[in-house]
Amino acid sequence: MKKRIAFIIASALMCSPQAEAGGKLESIAVLIADYLTAGRVVIANNQPLFNDPAKGHKGFTPQVYEEQVAQEFMKRSGINIKALVFSNDIDRSIIAIHESAKEVVAEAQPQINEPGKEFKGFIPAVFGRRVGDKIYKISGITVKQTSLRYRGDYNKPDDFEASVLKDFESSSKGNTYSMEMKFGDNTVLRYMVPLYIEKSCLVCHGDPAGEKDITGKLKEGYKEGELRGAISVIVPVKCVVNNN
Repeated sequence: MKKRIAFIIASALMCSPQAEAGGKLESIAVLIADYLTAGRVVIANNQPLFNDPAKGHKGFTPQVYEEQVAQEFMKRSGINIKALVFSNDIDRSIIAIHESAKEVVAEAQPQINEPGKEFKGFIPAVFGRRVGDKIYKISGITVKQTSLRYRGDYNKPDDFEASVLKDFESSSKGNTYSMEMKFGDNTVLRYMVPLYIEKSCLVCHGDPAGEKDITGKLKEGYKEGELRGAISVIVPVKCVVNNN
């Protein structure tokens, strides 16, 4: 059933003639980035719950995630996830990433609910990578977290992303970047939105620089409000259907 739903989303999202309009593609890219940012916030806010070794089942089900991300996404986009309609091209893109995120949370239940273990490893970066993997498979849309100071190869910026990240470092806070371009054999819309360090990020990315954080990685010494990286979205312009 999940495979059938994924095929329907992929077919409808990527094969609608209206979805090829440049303005609509940019709206899709913006909202997907907004959604992933909202989901990352929810995962960050729940770290104390996940990492409580004295508590077994945490109650952070896909339904609970949905309630929390709906509120956060509404604040960022003004869109009510529960009011989305499948007949709308832009709504379908949000449905695709939202369903992907709920699957990620469902699959992470054993990890989140493991008793007696303090750090579970289900952090915003892991959540974002898993969501990105899923939405790519069902829609052909790439969603990636990246940084010039990346921690894993899966976050390593390509040349385009590295150039935009450098621009973000010297530009006004909150600027975004979008461009239609060739990417491999396809024409795509590329969109990037900066990510800034929030209080919840400092546990792993703050001071003292060089000290190991709870993940075993070295802290970078960031301060609140500093640029951490970006969410990079690639939306194919041509009709792409995954028939597998």
